[in-house]
Amino acid sequence: MDTKTISWCPTVSADMRTAALRWYQMSNEVMSQAFKIGQPLMDAYLQGLSQAIPELKQLARRSCEIPETECPPSCVCVLEWEACQGETVTGTVDIRNTGKQNATFTLKATTFRGGGDDSGKSPQLTPNNFVLAPGEMKTVTVAVQASEAFAANEVYESEVTVAGRYEQCVCLRLRTRRKNVPHCQIEHGEIPTRLVAHHWYDHFQCEELCFQPVGRIIQPEKEQPTPVRPIGTATSSKNKAESKQKG
Repeated sequence: MDTKTISWCPTVSADMRTAALRWYQMSNEVMSQAFKIGQPLMDAYLQGLSQAIPELKQLARRSCEIPETECPPSCVCVLEWEACQGETVTGTVDIRNTGKQNATFTLKATTFRGGGDDSGKSPQLTPNNFVLAPGEMKTVTVAVQASEAFAANEVYESEVTVAGRYEQCVCLRLRTRRKNVPHCQIEHGEIPTRLVAHHWYDHFQCEELCFQPVGRIIQPEKEQPTPVRPIGTATSSKNKAESKQKG
């Protein structure tokens, strides 16, 4: 509504038209403020509703679904080793018959593969065929020899199949590493010597061996050390007499 809308009525005075216009403007301002205040609440309500609808749909779907269960994994456990070339590692697997009848178990293993190559070597299983009565258990030893067929710093994997009433498997993982051989290098030549001071009042050095010779070794003759007279040292009386005779 504006001034043109209410000006057609000849019985409405100017004061009434002004009051109506002010009321209209105030109504617009109140509605605008109310919308600004209520907008965050409306946004939060719509957001919560949008999040609740999928959960309500899933809840309704679950109430109508038939419950299901998962099958146990075929790989029961994993045996892992680290070994160097030439080393043999072992592990054990316990097999128990939880059924109500006797069961025959047969174990077979695949060859180890790693790095895209087949080593051609498989683990040794002892025993690999036996019968278990209900509740009876047998321990199987798994032995792996890291021969030269296994490259160093590689991971090889194999599987042991346990066939009884149905098949289960044990996963094997072998990490190979380089053989660490301690090494030391010795350089052996002439016997080393060292210099030592003879006496503090002689003012010369002597050379002596650092180690005792083994067996009979002829050492080269050493030159006799020459005494060194310090500067400013007084001349002996004998030297003074010789100098006078020469004079």
